[in-house]
This record gives sequence, C-alpha cells and structure tokens, in this order.
Amino acid sequence: MKITLRPPDPSYARNGSNAKLVWDYSVDNQADLLGIIYSVKKTSGAFTGMLVKFANGSVTNHQGIPAAYKGRVRIEGRATLVIENVSPRDNTLFRCTLRATSGAEETSIINLIVTGTSLTHS
Repeated sequence: MKITLRPPDPSYARNGSNAKLVWDYSVDNQADLLGIIYSVKKTSGAFTGMLVKFANGSVTNHQGIPAAYKGRVRIEGRATLVIENVSPRDNTLFRCTLRATSGAEETSIINLIVTGTSLTHS
C-alpha cells in the first residue's frame, strides 16, 4: 500500500473557488486496504477527520467533521479531496491517510493556501 500521487505542497486555490487536492495510491492486494481518512488541522493544532472512504468505495462524513466542512468536502475519483468555496479560513493543513487491515498507515500532509481577496465590502 503506497501513496503514488500527492498534491503540490503548498497547494494554492483562489478565494471562492473549489480546491482540488489530488492524491492517488496503489495497493498490491485490494483486500489489504481498510480505507482512506481525510483530515483537517484545527486551530488547536490537532487533526480531526472530515471524510472516510471505505475500501468498497462508499464515502461517509467522519464523526468528528468540523461544522465548517459539512457539505463542503467530497471525494472525486479514487482519492481526490475537493473543498468547495474556499476562503482564508481554509488556510491550513489537510491530511490523507491510507489505512491497511493490518493497522499499517501511510500519510500525506498538504498545506492549502487560499489566495486573492473577497469582493464583499464591510
């Protein structure tokens, strides 16, 4: 089990656009893959889960998904994380973790930087 493609680090997305963090992986035996967990670093410094993609392809929200990401994150293709309508509050680290049935893991952490400014005036 190995992560074969990682997004650039840091990755950039324009304010208000959708950020696509493209990961991919390979496994020698599909039965060895338990699933993929996508996490975000909170201001407290700890990572918390957002989405879980199981080996059978089903995707569910992680029990700890922050409210700010409910309905804004999804998985495309095999392992691409899409974060919709990004804003400066999304300037943080995102993590993709492959988890094997044996308990082994491989992790990739990417820093997302949101560029540009909002057109709204206060």
